[in-house]
Amino acid sequence: MSEAPRRRIVILALGNPLRGDDGAGPEVLRGLAAERDWPADVALIDGGTAGLETSLSLSGYERAILIDAGELRLPPGSWRRLDARQVILQGKDGPTLTLHQAGLAEALQLGEALGILPAEIILYVIQPENIGWEQGLSEPVQAAVAAVRAAVVDEILASED
Repeated sequence: MSEAPRRRIVILALGNPLRGDDGAGPEVLRGLAAERDWPADVALIDGGTAGLETSLSLSGYERAILIDAGELRLPPGSWRRLDARQVILQGKDGPTLTLHQAGLAEALQLGEALGILPAEIILYVIQPENIGWEQGLSEPVQAAVAAVRAAVVDEILASED
């Protein structure tokens, strides 16, 4: 029995739009979906507030781009592009980056242990200002959403060259 072919790229947004700036990931994803028609080998997935099962959402892809709000210890609206190895190592030695119960670092560690992670995983993380029970993004995070969306598009287009 032959193994199913791997799809090329998954863009996985994490976050809860009912928790203020924690909805940054899904907002970036909505913008990406509205911006263009993506090829069939690029999947856009809203992962919600998944915990350890995040690793299962990454299985079967060559590359993954994750978008989430997280504690960067920077001013609200700041964002960073990180390699998954940075997050996995951070999870072993310190606080987790994600705002969700089961941290992203733990999900990536599980996926690594199971051997199901894509060869390349990139994270775009946005520093939130407010994660209370309210809808809508703060001004600095809303500005970051547009910048992160553009960075993700550039990253995908660069990989097609």
